[in-house]
Amino acid sequence: MMGNSRFIRLVGLCLEEVLYYKAAFLFNLFTPFILLGGQFMLWRTLYNMSETGVIGAYSRAEMYTFLIVAFAINNLLTWSSENNLSREIRSGTVAARFIRPVPFIVQSLAGMTGFMIPQFIVNFTIVGLIFVVFSSQLVIPTIGTLALALVSLALGLILRMAMVSCISLLCFFTTSHLGLTWTRTAITEFFSGALIPVTLFPVWLATISFHTPFPLILQVPISIFLNEPTHFPLGVTFALQAGWALVFLGLHQLLYARVRKNVSFAGG
Repeated sequence: MMGNSRFIRLVGLCLEEVLYYKAAFLFNLFTPFILLGGQFMLWRTLYNMSETGVIGAYSRAEMYTFLIVAFAINNLLTWSSENNLSREIRSGTVAARFIRPVPFIVQSLAGMTGFMIPQFIVNFTIVGLIFVVFSSQLVIPTIGTLALALVSLALGLILRMAMVSCISLLCFFTTSHLGLTWTRTAITEFFSGALIPVTLFPVWLATISFHTPFPLILQVPISIFLNEPTHFPLGVTFALQAGWALVFLGLHQLLYARVRKNVSFAGG
């Protein structure tokens, strides 16, 4: 109970920090919708050029649904929220995390959760309205399918936060966090399906991708939402999502132990 209350308190503090800077908050909240508009126009043009109205295994309605849901999921964690720990490490303000009576990983997960809450509310409110208004042009899941997709989404978010937190610790061993962040972002967005569905990759590349943790973050929850078959059976898929999350949490603890042993603070 004490651990849960500390986690909730840290989430609340982070949420207060996010809402305090209102201009930056609103800017980060709504500017990603410009990207969604660009993606929509691109795929609309491609489908207008298609004689069959199908690209790969996706009909127009399925692709539009994929784009909308992928946008909502991918932008739950923004550039600012994913790089908060990295910036603190490079600036030295991370020292405050070491003196708090809360595990370092809990602070990291709570911080990203606090950043994610307002984005989650806005993203899925807008997506819900889109589905209501344009229901005839989109794929509407059944209640059972939606429930399974939400379970997969929750596991995927835990995996993503564990991965980000783990890789952010590498900033203790670098002189700049930007190169590390750009590399992680590029690899994650490409192989997760944020830019193009993984199922549209060449077979060899899709096979490689599905043996990495990245499609488990985004492609898998959307495939379940669309009632598409997943690369692995559903039970195995859920186990892989949880397993990869535990792997990155374990790596985080190993890296943190090394950092904690060698880090020192000066000043007063």
